[in-house]
Amino acid sequence: MKRNLIITLLILLVLTCFGAGGLLFFQQQQKEKEAERAKEQSLVMKKKQESEKAAEVEKEAQAEAGISKKVDKNQKTAYLTIDDGPTKYFKQIIEALKKLNVKATFFFVGNNIKDEYKADIKQAVQDGNSIGMHSMSHDANKLYKQSQFIPEMEQESKLLSDIVGKKVGLIRAPYGSTYLNNDQVQKAKADKFRLLDWNIDSNDWKHKGKPQDTVSFVSQELDGFHKISPVILVHETKDTLDAIPALVKAIRAKGFVLEPYFEDNDFHLNFKKDPDL
Repeated sequence: MKRNLIITLLILLVLTCFGAGGLLFFQQQQKEKEAERAKEQSLVMKKKQESEKAAEVEKEAQAEAGISKKVDKNQKTAYLTIDDGPTKYFKQIIEALKKLNVKATFFFVGNNIKDEYKADIKQAVQDGNSIGMHSMSHDANKLYKQSQFIPEMEQESKLLSDIVGKKVGLIRAPYGSTYLNNDQVQKAKADKFRLLDWNIDSNDWKHKGKPQDTVSFVSQELDGFHKISPVILVHETKDTLDAIPALVKAIRAKGFVLEPYFEDNDFHLNFKKDPDL
């Protein structure tokens, strides 16, 4: 009898040990599964963060590279182009445009690009504005009579490219491309330059000290644009700085959206009427 009792107790003890061991094993399995799920969730979150970061880097890279966003073909687009900078008004003009959520196209004279302006030029490009060359000297005699147009554009292209970290190929001929001879046109194409003239001259130089007159003139000129995009020429002056709020308002009031002009734009405008220039 006593022996049977001892055997029963031993069996119960063994069963208890197995039960406890099984419970511990089950709990351990649950912990491992939870740890595995947590690890998987962590990997998913990490991949999501990496994907978001990659998208942000790509977006920044496109901005730095000057890649333009696609413009709706049904959208009425206008281009504000600002010549003869950089000047002491450059940064203020950029800031005034930024407050209105506007980006513009700046054509710089190479000899005006002092060290003090380089950081602002780079920042302007990173912010989505477009830049181009307007020759080193802006001297018609040198550019057209002494055939320095292409050499000066090549020199300024290198200067700007070094500042912004990418090739700059957008050009505007001082006084317009009308003065270019055939050799200069062909060389500009060979250099893969994109030339942009204008179809609205604001005549701001005639309205010196009267920015509102410039605004009124441009506003009237816009009434004639129904199919082709207006490319508006102004100069980097105090008057332009003062005119910006009213000028932007007037352009928008005519139903146009202001965009920067990049060299890969499908819209060509030059006085030579050359679709490849």
